[in-house]
Parts: sequence; structure tokens; C-alpha cells
Amino acid sequence: MGKTLLIISGGLEALDVVKRAKEMGHYVVVSDSDYQAPAITFADSCLIADVYGANETAAAAERFSRKIRKIDGVLSIVDATITAATVSRRLRAPGLPLVTAELASDKLALKRRLAECGVAVPWSSEVETPQALQRVAVERGRDLVIKPADGHGSRGAQRVAQVADLSQAFLFARAHSPSERVMVEQFLGGPQVSTESIVVDGQCFTPGLSDRNHDDLERFAPFFVDNGGDFPSQLPETMQSQVRDVVARAIAALGLTHGTVKGDVVVHDGKATVIELSPCLSGGFVGLHTGVDFIGAAIRIALGEPVNADELAPKQALPVVQRYAFPQAGEVVSVSGVEDARKIVGVSDVIVTAKPGDIIPSAGDEQPSAAMVLTTGASRDDALKAANDALACLKFAIK
Repeated sequence: MGKTLLIISGGLEALDVVKRAKEMGHYVVVSDSDYQAPAITFADSCLIADVYGANETAAAAERFSRKIRKIDGVLSIVDATITAATVSRRLRAPGLPLVTAELASDKLALKRRLAECGVAVPWSSEVETPQALQRVAVERGRDLVIKPADGHGSRGAQRVAQVADLSQAFLFARAHSPSERVMVEQFLGGPQVSTESIVVDGQCFTPGLSDRNHDDLERFAPFFVDNGGDFPSQLPETMQSQVRDVVARAIAALGLTHGTVKGDVVVHDGKATVIELSPCLSGGFVGLHTGVDFIGAAIRIALGEPVNADELAPKQALPVVQRYAFPQAGEVVSVSGVEDARKIVGVSDVIVTAKPGDIIPSAGDEQPSAAMVLTTGASRDDALKAANDALACLKFAIK
């Protein structure tokens, strides 16, 4: 057995990471508060701890490393950057410096740092009361986004133009902030792309860009719910280069020299602008698209092993589409059609996360999805058709 890797989060995105680490011969420990989390099934061992509870996870990791098996590296699959940095520091393992993790987790401080370094970001400001939010909405208009200043993902984020009650929106955003801080930023329209980058010795590599799919934004308004993404990006090559450049400059401003970074970028009025940036790994779909062993490289960096630049150069441009199933909110009674979905030509994977007895939440608190399909094809249209056909097979009885 090789080294021991601790993966923070046992969610859907961690599945491929756990499998790849085991293929590489490593011993895998998954940490999550949910003992039924999907990735725990494939791990060698698990820690039951809050993904965002830095001290709780670190204490559990220390006990495991001392009493059972030494942990050699830590990899976060969600934006639990402070947790990952705290664990790495306690174990004296390779990882993100705590000061960098704290900066990355504070959306306001991060936006200020990026702006100071000349990286394009939306206008933003802290709002301390519902009345302050109302004043900003009057002064700048309602084309704004209100969000927790240190929230996780899109939880608690709302588009102000689609909010009926500003006071309620403020309280909702504050409830999703560990520090009870709320911010607003300018909403910028335009195509959005997700980026997955690997940083080696300060050099940033972003093999592929994924066009974010927002077909369900109106359905879940005022909340932001992405429905997967498409590879390759349909942006012109010159704009893709601009996106890669702004992401690289943002990562340099963050002070990160090794690791993985997930970014969200909007192209507004012909300019690539950074919306979000988080030092974590969010999945391995870029590897399926480019032929780059992206997950393998991320694992090696987490374990302190070298990665060569040549390994991160794209080898193909296979069209890939990812989509989620969003049934109505409520309790799941039954799920059917999974095997039929898997038989469709072009389907690479079908992962059902909902099971009888689970509650599909309303949008706002978390992703209200019940399954994910991943497809490929000779063209993007072929891959998209396969994804839609697979989703049509999935049936969720909800009460």
C-alpha cells in the first residue's frame, strides 16, 4: 500500500478522486459528517467530522494519523480551505498555508486583494443591516447579488433584482455566514465558465474551460443553481486565453504556488472577470475532456510529489456534458430508470444521490439535485442529447 491521503468531503465530486487515489495504490481516508456520503463507500477508512469544522476534522485526523496510519497528504474536494489548511498544519503535511486559506475563504477580503493586484472583479461591499442593503439598492440599482461574506459555494446567494423582500434576503444570507457577515456585489451578465487549475512551482495550468449551464436559473430564482457544464467552451479562443490569464493572475495574487484552484469567471462587455476563486478540487471532468490525468496530478501535489508541466498539456478535446436531475422538493419515495439511463449511447456515468426517505430541499440552502449524468459524444450536441435522454429515463416519486 502506498501513501495515505485524507480527502475532505465524501460527496459526489469526491467519488472519482477516491477511485483514482486507490488506482494509484494509495490508502484513502474520507472525512465527512455523513457516514452515508457516496465516496465513503469506496474509501479504505473514514472520519466522521464536519467538513467545515476545521478543529473537529483536524483533531480526528491527528488521532487517526497517530493511532492507525500516518496521513501523508490532504485534499479538499469542496471549498473547505480552512479545514484543509488546519489539518495540513497540524499533521505537518504538504498543503495550503493557513493565512492563504483564510484569505481565500473571506470573499470580501479576496475581492479586495484581487482588485489591488489589477485583477478584474465585480464591485462589492459589506452590508451590515437590511437598511444598508436597501440604501445600496437605491444608490446602485437592484442588479446586485447578496451573499454570505464567507459562505460555502452558492449557499445563501440571491439575485437582488428577483428578491421580493430585501430584509428577508439579508437575514437569509447572514444565516449562511459563519461570521454573520453579508456582502453585495454587482451582478454581471454574460457567459460564465468554470475553470480547474493546477499550480506547480507558481506556474498555473488550466487545461480546459467548462461553459456553465444556467437553464434553471428562472426556475430557482432568486437563488443561483447551476445545472452542470459543457466541454469544450464555446468562447472564442482569444477570450479563452483571456480567461486563463485572469485566473492565473488571480491565483498569483492569492499567493498560491502549489495546489488546485477552482474558479468561476464571467465574460461581461468583452472582459473576463473573476466571480469566485477557491483553492480546492471540484471534480475530474476536465480530465475526461482533455485526456490529462488531472485528478492524479492533484493527488500527487497533495502528497508532496512532483508533477511535470508536460503532463498537464491537453491531449484531446472530447465533448463532455454534465447535467443534474432536479425533481420537485419533498421526500423521495422511489427512484427508477437508472439502468435504462446507463444503456444510452454516450453515457459515461449516472450517479444517483437520492434514495427513498431522503428529502430533496428547496433551492437556497444547498443543491436540490437527486442525480448526475455525465456524457460524451462526437460533438457537443451529441453529448447533450445523450444527457437529456438519460435524464428523461430517471423517474423520482416524491411526496
